[in-house]
Amino acid sequence: MSRTSTGHTPIESQPSLAAWAEVDELWLKREDLNPTGSHKDRGAVEQVRGCLQRGQRVAVISSSGNAALAASAQGAANGVTVVALLSPRTDAARIAAIRDAGGRVVLTTKPINFTIRLSRVCGWPDLRPSQSADALRGFAGLGHELAGELVDGVALVGYASSGTTYQAIATALAAGHRQLPLHPIQAGLVNGLSREFGRPGDGRRSLVGDLGIRVTPRAPAVVRQVRDSGGQAWWVDDAAITEAGEQLRRAGFAVAPECWAALAGLRLAAREAGIQSACLLLTGRALPAATAEPAVPPLETFAEVLQSLEDLR
Repeated sequence: MSRTSTGHTPIESQPSLAAWAEVDELWLKREDLNPTGSHKDRGAVEQVRGCLQRGQRVAVISSSGNAALAASAQGAANGVTVVALLSPRTDAARIAAIRDAGGRVVLTTKPINFTIRLSRVCGWPDLRPSQSADALRGFAGLGHELAGELVDGVALVGYASSGTTYQAIATALAAGHRQLPLHPIQAGLVNGLSREFGRPGDGRRSLVGDLGIRVTPRAPAVVRQVRDSGGQAWWVDDAAITEAGEQLRRAGFAVAPECWAALAGLRLAAREAGIQSACLLLTGRALPAATAEPAVPPLETFAEVLQSLEDLR
């Protein structure tokens, strides 16, 4: 069940998953109940509001799914066309969901590179959370909610790619003089945070997907904030992710593999760092399988991308 409003999501105690994760107490922050199923809705609200305030009616984003889905839905509801540049390896269900939400999907072999160039050439704002101050403001709301819901010392655990969400949460917690150890979880080739804690992974792609940002300009600040909070960044393999996913399914949660990885990371952190009480950011709702579409060759050159978007320029 989703909600029509963004934020102020419920927080629930989950004893059965706590036992599996080997912690005494586990809370789930139900970000999967946001309108498009993830906390990225929070950032998208502020990003689209910023576009409207600046008179910008077209924006661009490269994303592995959740951020593009949130931005597309929020843009469509407010008269802002969101051009989503996606890798052809993006899950078909996510591509379909982004199109259905109103996003203008462009499949290309260089989504991040061409997003940056489109922003420069066309003057369209880049909505990638790793580059957006508006997204930080949106994610800060999650930090403020958690500050009011959890007591000091509860470990905050969730999947991360660029670490933008953790940067915003850490800043909000500091403003409220709250101390929650931060534990971002990574997998596959997405290891920009975990490798700074001696956990680079195995160099293989993960079932979570490896389309998230690997090298992030936010990494130094996020690593510092994680250390200052008393937390660590972790890396988990597919075997652990799959096992955690089965536990979530048994508990009745239809969530994406990012959530599986987060729960797997919590169990690892409980074993190696002695975590006893934790809050898991359950963010990323599972999407229904998409009907197969005719194969469309991805655009290889920037000129092709520009031509495909000529009507928006």
